[in-house]
Amino acid sequence: MKYKGILFDLDGTLVDTLEDLTDAMNWALRQLNLPTHTTESCRQMIGYGTHEFARRALPPGREDLTETLRTLMMQYYDQHCLQKSRPYDGFDKVLPVLKQKGIRLAVISNKNHPQTVKIVEYYFGKGTFDFICGMSDHFQPKPAPDMALAALEALSLEPQQAVLIGDSDIDVFTAQAAGLEAIGAGWGFRSPEVLRQAGARRILTHPTEILELVC
Repeated sequence: MKYKGILFDLDGTLVDTLEDLTDAMNWALRQLNLPTHTTESCRQMIGYGTHEFARRALPPGREDLTETLRTLMMQYYDQHCLQKSRPYDGFDKVLPVLKQKGIRLAVISNKNHPQTVKIVEYYFGKGTFDFICGMSDHFQPKPAPDMALAALEALSLEPQQAVLIGDSDIDVFTAQAAGLEAIGAGWGFRSPEVLRQAGARRILTHPTEILELVC
């Protein structure tokens, strides 16, 4: 099936944000005199929202500091989220073609909404995506289908007309909850095996393969 709309995850799918997220979390941990983490450790913690990222980053028994750590981390991240992050190779070619073909595009992320908009518009420009949605009080985090369903409504599409592309099992579960096809971004933060076990219908190895979904 050739799709009329594509919903993208952000972290690990459109943009490699891992180093900036790791730096922000480690800065916050240092403010609390707590142990820091390697980039690879943070890779496994990301994708479930900032509250869960903070909870997982804390030592055992210090869950009482989750909200304090999250607040510190987000204060730093808001000022430094564009320092080391980079779009994945190929999107500079893929997105203009999708727009030219009239494909409706959305971003749904468990990253806080202001940072989601900031990063997407910085790297891809305003107007590239028809709908951008990050975490706020209005939506439950993925894998709840709230953001995906809001994107479909904004794009005036039925679930069978769109696909969700993401790099984690959370994205696959979100697609399933919203009635969408789930396609894995094999270049992201999780392994293709994780995506496969979660139920991804197909796993892409490079962003340019996205064009096969609509051409």
